[in-house]
Amino acid sequence: MKAKRGADRLREDIDALQIQARRRRLAGRLARLGSWSVNLADKSIMWCEETCAIYDVPEGASPTFEEAIGFYVPQHRERFRAQFEACASEGRPFEDTLQIETAKGRKVWVRAIGEPTRDELGKIVAVEGALQDISELITAREQSDIRSRLLHDTLDSISDGFVFLDTEWRITFANAQAEKLAARSRQDLLGKVLWDEFPEAVGSTFQREYERAIATGEVVRFQEYFPPLGAWFEVAAESTPEGLAICFRDITQKRADEEQLRLLETAVSRQGDILLITEAEPIESPEGPKIVYVNEAFIKRTGYSREEAIGKTPRLLQGPKTDRAELDRIREALETWQPVRSELINYTKSGDEFWIELDIVPVADKTGRYTHWVSVERDVTERKRAEEATRINQERFRMLAKATNDVIWDWDLVEGAVWWNENLHAHFGYDPAEIEPGPESWMNRIHPEDKDRVLESIDAVISGSESHWQDEYRFLHVDGHPVQVVDRGFVIRDLQGNAIRMLGSMIDVSHQREMEGRLRQAQKLEAVGHLTGGVAHDFNNLLTIILGNAETLSEELSDKQQLRMLADMTATAAERGAELINRLLAFSRKQALEPRVLDVGSLIYGMESLLRRTLAENIDIEIVRGGGLWRVEIDAGQLESALLNLALNARDAMPGGGHLTIEITNAALDDDYVASEPEVKAGQYVLITVSDSGAGMPASVLNRVFEPFYTTKEIGKGSGLGLSMVYGYVKQSGGHIRIYSELGVGTSVKLYFPRVHKEADQHGLDRSGSAIVGGVEKILVVEDDPLVREHLVARLAGLGYKVVSSDTGPRALRLLEQTSDVDLLLTDIVLPGGMNGREVAEAARFIRPDLKVLFTSGYTENAIVHHGRLDVGVELLGKPYRREQLAAKVRKVLDQG
Repeated sequence: MKAKRGADRLREDIDALQIQARRRRLAGRLARLGSWSVNLADKSIMWCEETCAIYDVPEGASPTFEEAIGFYVPQHRERFRAQFEACASEGRPFEDTLQIETAKGRKVWVRAIGEPTRDELGKIVAVEGALQDISELITAREQSDIRSRLLHDTLDSISDGFVFLDTEWRITFANAQAEKLAARSRQDLLGKVLWDEFPEAVGSTFQREYERAIATGEVVRFQEYFPPLGAWFEVAAESTPEGLAICFRDITQKRADEEQLRLLETAVSRQGDILLITEAEPIESPEGPKIVYVNEAFIKRTGYSREEAIGKTPRLLQGPKTDRAELDRIREALETWQPVRSELINYTKSGDEFWIELDIVPVADKTGRYTHWVSVERDVTERKRAEEATRINQERFRMLAKATNDVIWDWDLVEGAVWWNENLHAHFGYDPAEIEPGPESWMNRIHPEDKDRVLESIDAVISGSESHWQDEYRFLHVDGHPVQVVDRGFVIRDLQGNAIRMLGSMIDVSHQREMEGRLRQAQKLEAVGHLTGGVAHDFNNLLTIILGNAETLSEELSDKQQLRMLADMTATAAERGAELINRLLAFSRKQALEPRVLDVGSLIYGMESLLRRTLAENIDIEIVRGGGLWRVEIDAGQLESALLNLALNARDAMPGGGHLTIEITNAALDDDYVASEPEVKAGQYVLITVSDSGAGMPASVLNRVFEPFYTTKEIGKGSGLGLSMVYGYVKQSGGHIRIYSELGVGTSVKLYFPRVHKEADQHGLDRSGSAIVGGVEKILVVEDDPLVREHLVARLAGLGYKVVSSDTGPRALRLLEQTSDVDLLLTDIVLPGGMNGREVAEAARFIRPDLKVLFTSGYTENAIVHHGRLDVGVELLGKPYRREQLAAKVRKVLDQG
């Protein structure tokens, strides 16, 4: 009985082993799973039939341990060895995904599982495990998950669960992965009816498909969502004699990835971005890696269908204008698996070119092996066209900025950056590359007195709605001096009307404003000249009578001292009035000059004693004369008067003493200089420079020193006509005058007189007085003012002359025809009756060719004075005059040959 029971037990054990073997073979067929065992005593290996098939070795092969290890690829070999040794020595089970190279050279991905086997004493005597060929699963996974893996750069591990059911739907086996997926322990599942443990599956696709597999004997495959576990499963089930074998894997993440990819692709397609995926290898191929995927945006933009694109290389989009150098750069980056960003010209199927901006990134699987390239390409054709248009406009702008003489600026109001052209350095001395990059490069150089006003005006335009801005202000040169500028700007606004940019130009108008000021000054002088001429004639007539009567009273009251003093005072006042009129005439260039060809150096040396008597003893006087001085033709008396005025001004500027220097040199004014000086001609000049070491003048005073009646002296100590008289005399002489002054240093006045190529007049200036000499000749007086005429006739008669008179030119000519012994015609210039004094003289000489002529006038106009000087051979007695001046002039004219 015992033997029978032993035999029965052995048979049961054999049956159980056979069942177990069948199950393992069935699992091997379903999941490509083979078993293996390593005896640790001698490291002998046992492989099952399925394992030999995986390794491409004959059935029953028994390789050595090292030979078995050698099947693993080098990068995985030591990893497997370490896990095996840990299991053999520490009892640590392992599971890993590795790659082997079979005996036939195939690369196969396998799942290697190992567990320790212990003897009755608990000693680890063997390591047993399973080997599953998952290459097809990985390939299938790659095919189905390719877009998700490439976009998310991840590869989820493939996790398969295995469950065996008997004919009563009881669970007879569940592997560790099934435990994980079901979230139930193996002990909790074995022996339980599937539908009892998972009632939610009753009536579901799971039950229907399982029943179909048993009924048909076919392998059924399906995907279904299982709510209790909240997961999607991919299931394969096959009927067996013992019941049903089920292999299932969790594809929840795969489904989520696919949905995410769908959403991403939809978003990309709606954005118009092209998505193109190629193989990762071979990069070095001349054609490049082949396309494996394109999205709808690719099809829409390029005109190629998916069938036309997949299997080709991105070269099909390239053409004649595609940058070959840029393609080489991209290839070099891809060879080292570096991400690339680039811009290229591509071509549609119809040959139209378009610009793309592309980002290319490599994508690797979980093992770190790069499998594909993903290229996201954006159509930037419109942007490139806009950039090209902007580039052309910018180039034109920069060329214009170089061509113009203006200072051009470009203010980015959003970024706060300011660009200047090179003229900033040419005009103001600032290097655009070295100054502040923002608007402070402009604001910090506005004159402090103008800054608030200018900034307020430009802020109002920027914050408002106007497009143009203009202002005039002072901009500081790099050396600190202010430059008058006109600044104009144009505001560029966005669609909302906000100012985003401002372009402008700055023009140096200092010279223009100076010229305008000088023009206004000239117009002012002209107006004063007209005013002076209008009153000079009548005023000098009155002064002639006053001065003459004062002289007569002084003579008649010689024995009455007090009354004589009043008469002399009246004469002095008349002379001062006459001097005032003469200064106004000089300033307005209306005085009658009597120029002579002079050696200016000798004339000024002759003034030295006069200057020393005039100036205080604490003022040193130095006269410096250059060699080879040229000659000039000017009125010597007026020059002396001008120099004396300058010397007196210098004296007043040096109350504590100082130095006065008069320097005479030759000079030349070129075209560049006279271009900025109205009424000045280029050429050779004799320069007289009068310099002092006085207090100097500020710019506000310096700009007005030549204005008539302008003075900084106290009331009663200056008329304000001294420098204006000098100015008018120099200008009337065809010369040029400039004044320079610096506070605390002194003042320098430069007088330029044009050179003449004539011999110098050897007669010096007569400064000595002369005795009053009369005569017996007959004089015809023509004077329209009765008081002046009566006074003049009386004066001439008192000198012994016979006198006849007339108030107009025509009457004077009739008298001349009736009187044969007239020796001298003394006529006023300004006369009524249609004839001026010059015309009367010409008509009289037609009647009497030998008739002597002397003109007198308080204002000559242009009758006998042209270009600021008396006509040749003309004698003039200016009003008012003293008796000795009248006598001397009449005698001089009568005594001429």
